Amino acid sequence: MATAGRTLPRHPSPAQLLLLLLIWVIMPVAAHTPEALPEGLPETTTSAEKQPDTILHLNTPGDFSLGLYSQWLEDPQRSLTVDAAMLTDGWQTSESDSLNFGFSNSAFWLRIPLSTGSLNDWYLWNRYSLLDQVDIYLCPRPYSNSRECVHKQAGDLQPFDINRDVSHPNTIIRLPTDKGHDYLLLLRAETHGTYQLPASLVDGQTLHNELLLNNIMRGGYYATMLVMGLYNLFIFFSTRERSYFYYSAFVLSFLLFHMTYEGSAFQFFWPDLPGINNTAFLLAFSLNQLILCFFVPNFLRLKQNSPAAYRLFRVYTAITLITLLMIPLLHYQIVVPINNLLSMLITASALIVSIRVWISGETTARFFTIAWAMLIAGLILANARSLGLIPTNTFTLYAYQIGSFMEVILLSLALGERIMRLQKEQLESRKAMLKSQEDAIQYLRDYEDLYQNSLTGKFQLDEDGFFLKTNPAWRNMLGYSEQTHFNEDNPSFDSLIAEAAKRRTLWRKLRDSGRIQAFVVTIIQPLSGERLMVSLTIRKRVPGERAAWIGSGQNITEQYQQEQALMQLQKEKTLALRQLVMGIAHEMNTPLGNIRLAESFLTEHQDDWSSHEAQQQLQQGLVHIHDGIERLNSLNQLMKNAVVLENQYASETIELRPWLEHWRNSNSQQHPQVKLRTGIHSYLTEWQTYPEALAIILNQLVDNSCVHNAEQEAEGKLQISVDLRERGEQLELHYQDNGKGISAEQREAIFMPFYTTQRSSARSKGLGLYQTYNLITELLHAHIDWPDGAEGFYLVVRFALPQEADETAQS
Repeated sequence: MATAGRTLPRHPSPAQLLLLLLIWVIMPVAAHTPEALPEGLPETTTSAEKQPDTILHLNTPGDFSLGLYSQWLEDPQRSLTVDAAMLTDGWQTSESDSLNFGFSNSAFWLRIPLSTGSLNDWYLWNRYSLLDQVDIYLCPRPYSNSRECVHKQAGDLQPFDINRDVSHPNTIIRLPTDKGHDYLLLLRAETHGTYQLPASLVDGQTLHNELLLNNIMRGGYYATMLVMGLYNLFIFFSTRERSYFYYSAFVLSFLLFHMTYEGSAFQFFWPDLPGINNTAFLLAFSLNQLILCFFVPNFLRLKQNSPAAYRLFRVYTAITLITLLMIPLLHYQIVVPINNLLSMLITASALIVSIRVWISGETTARFFTIAWAMLIAGLILANARSLGLIPTNTFTLYAYQIGSFMEVILLSLALGERIMRLQKEQLESRKAMLKSQEDAIQYLRDYEDLYQNSLTGKFQLDEDGFFLKTNPAWRNMLGYSEQTHFNEDNPSFDSLIAEAAKRRTLWRKLRDSGRIQAFVVTIIQPLSGERLMVSLTIRKRVPGERAAWIGSGQNITEQYQQEQALMQLQKEKTLALRQLVMGIAHEMNTPLGNIRLAESFLTEHQDDWSSHEAQQQLQQGLVHIHDGIERLNSLNQLMKNAVVLENQYASETIELRPWLEHWRNSNSQQHPQVKLRTGIHSYLTEWQTYPEALAIILNQLVDNSCVHNAEQEAEGKLQISVDLRERGEQLELHYQDNGKGISAEQREAIFMPFYTTQRSSARSKGLGLYQTYNLITELLHAHIDWPDGAEGFYLVVRFALPQEADETAQS
């Protein structure tokens, strides 16, 4: 059985103890400060001074609280009738002005003896709207039985307009009293929430005056909250600053929470659906806390100012969201204390964090801290009253409204300061933007000039692979001189790539990584069909770019050809080295074999000969050894001649016509049967070159023609022509005979060392043309071409003319 003056459960939970400690530290006086009594109400006394059977005399108009005039009874089974309750001995005298029993599974009865005077228009006003069911019995005193009582019922489990004598969120019931009579007023309350009974008896005129003031204050509070919420929402739509959105959502959700708590939401939003009241309060409360967990970190910029606090509020967000989702699954009496405790933690954390941020220099945190200090005081009182830790009175009942009102005003000042700062920043940013726009326009002009005048081809593609934009370098690379012609043809990017495998590889890499770099493909010019080697760099577009793909291409055909030529040269050098080694071994094998044979023969038979025979054999052996040495020496000389050393030959300026005529006469004496013709087709008179090397080249070519066409030479039918022709910046040496000619397979092989098809008659042992090739390519820096379809042996050697020689020829 409950004890007198019950306001707390017998065994408070740790959460309630923590809450009580916070209240004791922050507001040690709030719960004990006596309040001013309404006019006409006599001073109340303590339990020692007030007798349990004190009668409430209603002799004058006014608002009379029922707390100290009542006795209360706990009904654990919620089963007592009026008569059974009156016969029970467990009635206890109240020592509190406003009764608050906290959470309980019991029902509670109140009885108040009263006596009417000259007024008979009295109303019962309970200022707590979240009671599920309230039964009111007005019985004549002394009490005899329940049949003599007038019964009225109210609560939030029935439609709003039923049994309400006054349309108001609170329970206001008119008592059918007569003047000068004694009554016993019985109240029975049953609810799943907290049992709060801040009830009073009010005469009709006083009720009218108080309701008028109450409606004005309530309307002003609603209007203030609604205006501030919508005003900042409009600011959010204008500035897109999320702080305004979170603030607006917080204010509006707090307004919804307050209207649900006060009963106005039931009155205006769902008056015919009382079942919504079972969860509306919890949903509004949890929603407001969830928005608060977003508003505080954003307003105080905790992500930058305090990362640890930012993570803490992310944890609060998760817990609040879980609590919100668990509302349909948990009992009301479980969820409300959890929400109250969570609200205390969040608001206390917000206050502590705002103080730290204020100290760190954040100006808006100053207003936030002051506003939050007022709000947290009101919320602590409201939560503590909801848990039954402090008595319910006018101050504690409306404390959070007062705190929230001040909080909204102060936060509006903070946001107003932010607006002013934002306007200033916008003005400065507008100036900077205008400056940056001018710079950007100039930059775009410079970029467009760079884009159009770039030596590298640049292009932009759409999603289908067609060109959106190209610069002149890219169009010229594809063979288009005018942009209009390119736009008319508008070839697709894929059609330009010659190899299908390369095309598939290119798009696969672009899909996988979004970019390629230095990707070499063969491009076919649409107009000429010429093939170019192009190095492509392509990337996927970034947000804000119209084109799907941005790319560039560089023509590396010449570089590619040079690389291929270099590889071919390396290959030829490798083959030449192998041929050289094999040729040396072959050519040295015979003389070395003869020397070894002579030495072996003399060593084995010297004891079998007489002195005369030994002398003869020695003479013959020396002859063989001498011949072998001579052949090795000749081979050594040929090999030395085949190796080109630049300092081995002197560079001179020759007069072309006299020098060529002199060479022809000299060579005709060596080969009188050959019909040798020379000619010069150039205005060039002098040429800086290596005349000795040039003579060796021509002599080797003539010797090669004579060796391989010996029968024609003997018959006097071998014809050789040597012509010098000037073409642009090159001087061409055309050498041709009417002999057997040479196959395409042998054209590269004849310049290999020791290569010859006439080894027995070849005087240079296959090193003559090898020496010729080295002189042409390494000393004279020329290259050899083989004209197609020519008869006989026909090659062209192209020499690069020096710049001064070219100017001399032009003059």
